[in-house]
Amino acid sequence: MTNTATMRAIRQDAHGSTEVLEEVEIPRPVPGLSEVLVAVRAAGINPTDWKNRAQALSIDRLPLVLGWDVSGVVEAVGPGVTLFKPGDEVFGMLPYPYGVGSHAEYVTAPARSFAHKPAGIDHVQAGALPLAALTAYQALVDTADIRPGQRVLIHAAAGGVGHLAVQIAKSRGAHVVGTASASKHDFLRSLGADEVIDYRTVDFTEAVTDIDVVLDPVSLDTAARARSLAVLRPGGVLVSVLLVPIDPDELAKIAERGIRFESLLVEADHGGMQAIAGLVETGALRAHIEATFPLAEAAKAHALGETGRVTGKIVLTMEGTRKTQIAAQVLKTVSDGGDTTVIERFVRPDYIQHNPLAPDGPEAMKAFGATIRQQFPDAMLDVRRAISEGDLVLLHSRGVLVPGTPGLAVFDIFRFQDGKIAEHWDVLQEVPTTTANGNDMFSTLSRPQTEAPEQRWFTAYNKKLVTAFVDQLLVRKDLAAIDTYVGPEYHQHNPNFPDGVAGVKAGAGAYFEQFPQLSVAPKRIIAEGDLVAVHSHYVDTPGERGRAVIDLFRVRDGKIVEHWDAVQDVPETPANDNTMF
Repeated sequence: MTNTATMRAIRQDAHGSTEVLEEVEIPRPVPGLSEVLVAVRAAGINPTDWKNRAQALSIDRLPLVLGWDVSGVVEAVGPGVTLFKPGDEVFGMLPYPYGVGSHAEYVTAPARSFAHKPAGIDHVQAGALPLAALTAYQALVDTADIRPGQRVLIHAAAGGVGHLAVQIAKSRGAHVVGTASASKHDFLRSLGADEVIDYRTVDFTEAVTDIDVVLDPVSLDTAARARSLAVLRPGGVLVSVLLVPIDPDELAKIAERGIRFESLLVEADHGGMQAIAGLVETGALRAHIEATFPLAEAAKAHALGETGRVTGKIVLTMEGTRKTQIAAQVLKTVSDGGDTTVIERFVRPDYIQHNPLAPDGPEAMKAFGATIRQQFPDAMLDVRRAISEGDLVLLHSRGVLVPGTPGLAVFDIFRFQDGKIAEHWDVLQEVPTTTANGNDMFSTLSRPQTEAPEQRWFTAYNKKLVTAFVDQLLVRKDLAAIDTYVGPEYHQHNPNFPDGVAGVKAGAGAYFEQFPQLSVAPKRIIAEGDLVAVHSHYVDTPGERGRAVIDLFRVRDGKIVEHWDAVQDVPETPANDNTMF
């Protein structure tokens, strides 16, 4: 367990718009009888989250921490728990509705709310599944008992519950018909849907008939239910996953037609989670992630969900956010001073330092910071952008040692191990007074990352694209890479290169001519959303020590549109026995 007794959570003290959501520090829970404490790595959000945020719906208490989906690591177990041990990766749904609270760094719940997370998916994928997948599974399998060859109609088939229901129904051998807007039809076909209907232009009651099961997450009144009832054959089942009032006379008329109506409220279910894990492990079930947000941006996740245009699921992530905050806090402590216990809490005793001026170890980190502050008492460091991936966090900052001077462009990379900083690399470059492009080394001239949350979905794609670009242009010195990968509105923050495709091509060409024996060896690549950082060793001439370089790229719509970097010569004698790479 960690030493702190508090945790970060997204809490609301009133009902209302997304503005009621606040990031707060609250006491970390302790597992009781038959409970486990889970360190949350990812937590999906669902319509019930933003509906309960706006008004007291299925749960009426304040203050309130929302969230029922969980994927994470068991931190501790309470008395009587035998299913899990600390360190186990688990996923599950908190008991609905009163067990709410997963939009936090830790949560406690009955052990049998969880199952072991499938090894083949990450926490983001696992965190998207529980509530929506259990809803679909309990509706189609436990309630309707769908069988091979049956015809199943799924409304809102591209939504959180719907897209998982399509896959679950197909895994049972059903013929699946889904309703969705036309733009989502190819997506549904890719999941296995046999027929798709554009509900905006086609009356589904005229397009399908002889349906055995209807899964209905949309109908709020008698008229809407009547449309689904009209396509069901005698003996069919209509399963609503909305708890809306229904008149006894309507129920009697449905029964007279030989149709069974069921209204389902999803339940926490160890057996159901095991069944879902089994489907995942066989490749029959996978959540589609529309976007991920760090915990601190929960309000933006709610706003996106409320647009009603989400395909699949939205997920909040905890780990990267926490690591980024720790890295920024430690960096600020080193640069600005203050409570050095931050370093004791978050830096490992065997900390390895790749800054050539500083020795290894947390005490050396404290001393290095004190020396800098003594020499430059008015120094300041302003973190401009941060990205995290896996155990790595990159911070891009502007450092000013003496007020009124242009300052330094600074990149810091931190590697985490067991929740603490284990290793550090950095690159610093003086900011020149003039640039070839008129841009400074820190601003952003394209759309900010935080205003395009859907870009986080493309992290893997963007990382692959930049990796290919760096290999072709810098490793193999092929200028054709610029035409392939660089967008026409390319913004350059390297002070020596003009903007645009022609500018970067001319600058790179001249550089290659000046140093025909240049070698570039990428050492680590970190990506999050539309930002991709590459840490490399540049050697202009064989035998030289070379330079440490960090390039930061922004990718939009399959093209590199923006670039920042910093370059630092490798010194002859470092203060430690480590290289800068």
